[in-house]
Amino acid sequence: MSKASLILLLFIAAYCTVACGQILPNGSDFAGLTGNYSDKGIDINGDGKFEYLNIDVGIHIEYPGEYSLNGYLYDRNDKEVVWSVDHRNFTYGDHTMQLAFDGKTIQKRGLNGPYRLGNLSFTWGSATIGLIPCARLDDAYETAFYNSSDFVDPISTDKILSGSGKGEILLTLAIETIVPTFSGRYMYDIVGLNIPPLSMPVEIIGLDPKKFPRGGYDYRLQGMYIPGKPNNFTIIARGVKNLNVGLMKLQGNRERTWVSSQFMADESAIAKAETDLISPNGSYHVKIFGDSLENETKVDLQMTVVKKLIVDGPFDLLINTTGFPEGNYSYSAKALNGSFSFDELNFRDADVNQN
Repeated sequence: MSKASLILLLFIAAYCTVACGQILPNGSDFAGLTGNYSDKGIDINGDGKFEYLNIDVGIHIEYPGEYSLNGYLYDRNDKEVVWSVDHRNFTYGDHTMQLAFDGKTIQKRGLNGPYRLGNLSFTWGSATIGLIPCARLDDAYETAFYNSSDFVDPISTDKILSGSGKGEILLTLAIETIVPTFSGRYMYDIVGLNIPPLSMPVEIIGLDPKKFPRGGYDYRLQGMYIPGKPNNFTIIARGVKNLNVGLMKLQGNRERTWVSSQFMADESAIAKAETDLISPNGSYHVKIFGDSLENETKVDLQMTVVKKLIVDGPFDLLINTTGFPEGNYSYSAKALNGSFSFDELNFRDADVNQN
């Protein structure tokens, strides 16, 4: 394929993916899988439990650019265990991509190996310019034997935001944690994230598409109304070369996967990704990953959510932190239009108030 033909094909692919909602069927001239695989459990903190089951996948690149690799693990009875994704920029030649499967999810599923790597999809492109399939395998590789008990046990404690008042406040919730690195990489998985992340009855109200072309949702719950906007979700990684965000949405029996473009770090080694398009009607698996600085042993990770609350009297907001990391949880609240009077406002672990 000539360079001119490649450029034309890329242009058509980007146009058709964005404008037509379709994906071109042939990208085998771009890159392919070499058939080289290997697996190992990764014990980052040396406690004898694996945080990840990593599978190396060999690839060959003909045309440099951004590439994504998606794959699933299945047990011996073909039950799905967990999903993973990798996304990187590559030059020409042979390279290795890594599918690091979340140990918390493997332990929670309780399904033992050996595991089958299947539903493997290798694509060129990104969420910005569109995707071109390069290769796909339903039965790619079988791992060594693992017990689900070999992996870390997930720990989760819900948080309660409670208070009383009348009016509008802009609420910012933040989580800061330290993520260890291995082999120059860092990653963290949030599995089972429900939007809105609340452990309480919520009425979800779809916005009028005529007034809101990009869609969206409002939420109503006892003592509180939460407008759909702002809906800002921001991830900041410090001590890194880049940042990627992979997303799998569970919607009934359907699964939809998506990966961001790669966000490069600035001169201070800080990379930032943000979106306001995450919507409810499903459960999410969020994968945060990238390349750390050379010789860096840890990465500072911060996740922030900004929402507006309209309050009329006392309220208790039970926040579901399933899958979120242990770390420093904090909040800040700002009265809007001078209309809110803080009678009380506190943020605590849910089990503190339990008898």
